[in-house]
Amino acid sequence: MYQREQLSHHHQAILLLVASIAFLSIPALACTNLLVTPGASENGDVMIAYNADSGNLMGSLYHYPARKSNSSPPPARKVWNWDTAAYLGEIPDAEQTYNVVGNTNEHGLVIAETTFGGISILSDQPGAKIDYGSLIYITLQRSESAKEAIHNMHHLMDTYGYASEGESFSIADRSGDVWIMEVIGRGKGKVGAVFVALRIPDGYVAAHSNQARIQTFPRDDPENCVYSADVVELAKDIGVYTSPEDDPNDLNFSFSDVYDPVLFMGARASDARTWAIFSALTADASFQKTYEAYAMGKDPNNRMPLWIMPKALMKMTDVMDVMSNHYEGTAMEFGQDVGAGLFGTPYRPRPLVWQYKGESYHNERAVATQQTGWNFIAQIRLDKPPPISSVLWFGVDDSSTAPRFPVYGGSTDVSQAYAGKGTQDGVPSPLLAFDLGKAFWVQNMVSNLAYSRWTAAYPLLREKLRTVYNRFQKEIDLFDEQLCSLFENGADNEALVMATAFTVGAGDRLHKEWMEFYGNLFARFRDFYVIEEDLSDPICNCKVREEGLTDDWKGRIVKETGAHYKCEDDDSVPDLSGVNQLRGGLGRPSLKFQFV
Repeated sequence: MYQREQLSHHHQAILLLVASIAFLSIPALACTNLLVTPGASENGDVMIAYNADSGNLMGSLYHYPARKSNSSPPPARKVWNWDTAAYLGEIPDAEQTYNVVGNTNEHGLVIAETTFGGISILSDQPGAKIDYGSLIYITLQRSESAKEAIHNMHHLMDTYGYASEGESFSIADRSGDVWIMEVIGRGKGKVGAVFVALRIPDGYVAAHSNQARIQTFPRDDPENCVYSADVVELAKDIGVYTSPEDDPNDLNFSFSDVYDPVLFMGARASDARTWAIFSALTADASFQKTYEAYAMGKDPNNRMPLWIMPKALMKMTDVMDVMSNHYEGTAMEFGQDVGAGLFGTPYRPRPLVWQYKGESYHNERAVATQQTGWNFIAQIRLDKPPPISSVLWFGVDDSSTAPRFPVYGGSTDVSQAYAGKGTQDGVPSPLLAFDLGKAFWVQNMVSNLAYSRWTAAYPLLREKLRTVYNRFQKEIDLFDEQLCSLFENGADNEALVMATAFTVGAGDRLHKEWMEFYGNLFARFRDFYVIEEDLSDPICNCKVREEGLTDDWKGRIVKETGAHYKCEDDDSVPDLSGVNQLRGGLGRPSLKFQFV
């Protein structure tokens, strides 16, 4: 694996200079990716997980139908910036495009991303027409394989300019190729961007989360490493890198350390998520402790490896679990301190960084977060026909609370509960238009209810999520057999119609089920009660419990308020054991504590 070499003192000084003169941008610290190669998965599948995290992003399943142009050259395509909604201009469209649903296409190609930002002067490229969002969806429309996608991304950026900050991409296909590609623009000089792309060795898993991770890379292995010819020269041109005397050929040049040096928040709010994922998956019992100081922003030089071998072959449920991580069981767990509130929720109100009495503080930024617009786990089955080789297990909202349903990559339609366009198509997110017909709102309702009653509600929610997945997985297993039989007999069109109907129906059914589940949770946890079915109770066929406060919170309240809530006369305090307090208040002492 490609590991960071020890930086020379001269190189370290340049990095300190870069940071001190504020060249570095601070990205939105959004999005997390996990990449699993076929040899690391139990079924021999590729898996890519993606949390698209943004507070102004409405969860929708984008769909771009395949088409062929009747004119030559084909008509122009309009491009908008996914992050800013700014209109970037027009580029020539391809004569033929492929069907794209979400972040996969009819050939089983999948592309995901996280933003690392990097040196801010390189994000300003006047006249650039391709941002990272449009780059993903245009590339999916024009590419069949991961290698072709990398080539097309390079071509698009260098032809039309790159209008975004530094970006890490996850790219995989039905051949089993899994790549991580890191890109940063050339700034106001030459049009386009520089990049390095590495193929992840089979049997390994990788992850990235808003911090550039590719360090040194081989120059003589084109099957496993592709890079732009001027990736080192650009760094020299802008004055952030000089060839060391003992490395005149720059073989120890580190993309990450030069273009996105690790600062405190780059480790603590970004790469720490990768640390949490790797700690949960690796067979190395010492990994978590070895890189703990790095993840906490205290030792930025102790970089983690780019990929690891998991302790066991991974199942879909393993991926779901790590994408639900809130730093549980680590030094960064934050569901236990005062900020977690009465119900121990591992969530905090934004902004991520806040000030108090002249000092800056931060909230932990976990893999699972409330700001997620949508998330997926893409499963690429290498033994299936191209249109059904990829299944996008798609959900909207928080990856630890949102249910996912299966979407075949060749589907030509999607459920209206999930359908929508985005800013990359010039359409603003309707975030103030509440609509119970859209899965985004219903799944947010469930998530927000769970946040408010975390310790009691979240275990039930996790059980429900697992039930939903298991049911859909059984359906997919049976339906795959029918579809494969149709493809084998040349009935491709019939197979696509059936696959599309399954995708649409699965989304429709899940949306209805999740609305019902919200009602169930609301009935159980309203008004700070915990209400469970009990058919022996003649009043409501239920058992109503008042859980009260934990001893920890009782102690905090007494410590902060002193005697404010203390009962001054112990003789007036009734013996509440065995008494039903649910109907009425405590009554009045003069009435001898009669309860009604």
